[in-house]
Amino acid sequence: MSDEKKISACILTKNSAQTIEKCLDALYCGNRFDEILLLDTGSTDETLEIVSRFPKVKVFHQDGIENFGETRNFISSRAKNDWLLHVDSDEFLPPEFFEELWRLELHPNTVYEISRRMFYGGRPLPGLDDRVKRLYNRTATSWTNRAVHEIINLREGMKLTRICSPVEHHSYDSCDQLILKAQKYSTLFADQFAGKKSAAPWSAVLHGSWAFFRFYFLKRNLFYGYAGFITSFCFSIMSFLKYAKLYERNLRQAESDHAMRGK
Repeated sequence: MSDEKKISACILTKNSAQTIEKCLDALYCGNRFDEILLLDTGSTDETLEIVSRFPKVKVFHQDGIENFGETRNFISSRAKNDWLLHVDSDEFLPPEFFEELWRLELHPNTVYEISRRMFYGGRPLPGLDDRVKRLYNRTATSWTNRAVHEIINLREGMKLTRICSPVEHHSYDSCDQLILKAQKYSTLFADQFAGKKSAAPWSAVLHGSWAFFRFYFLKRNLFYGYAGFITSFCFSIMSFLKYAKLYERNLRQAESDHAMRGK
């Protein structure tokens, strides 16, 4: 493998015992990557025990995540290669993906996005399929400094190329996981935008309603039974909570500022 094609795989994980072995199997097989780095953010299940079965994986530790963009840049900075592929611990890369990847002629001024087939409870849920930017050269760009919904910066003059062979994304196994993610992401969102973005009770209702309409009808999840309904509903809850929590934070900050001025 030439230096131009040496890629470091970066993984963030927490309590991923159900998926991390299959994720690492795909990355580990055949020495596909020059190195694999894993950042654990506080696992309390068997995740780290499973990871220990893969001795070539470099493991780092962090106590939780307050900003996903900063955390991704942190693990990226620990890599020895400039080319980085970020993989979630619940994403499984098939052989076809690697075949397409190795055929690519990588250019530092290009960011590469992957296609993801989404699964709920082990079953495909096409209404949630998406594309995400994941492969880049760190000499040319980095992750945005966002608490949530972090992306790789597509800076002026850079190109975007798609890797068509899809990866499997097993993000949700149950309603419990959906609710936990809604709670976590809405809190990070509210903390990030408190005092910077306005919100009102009615805006929380509007955002929540629009999210359900978009996921259930526009993304056609109504054709996928219970899985389509419950994911659409939980995403609407997440959107509602984002703006409800932001409203409460802004309200508390305004009350605090008013009290300080009254002294």
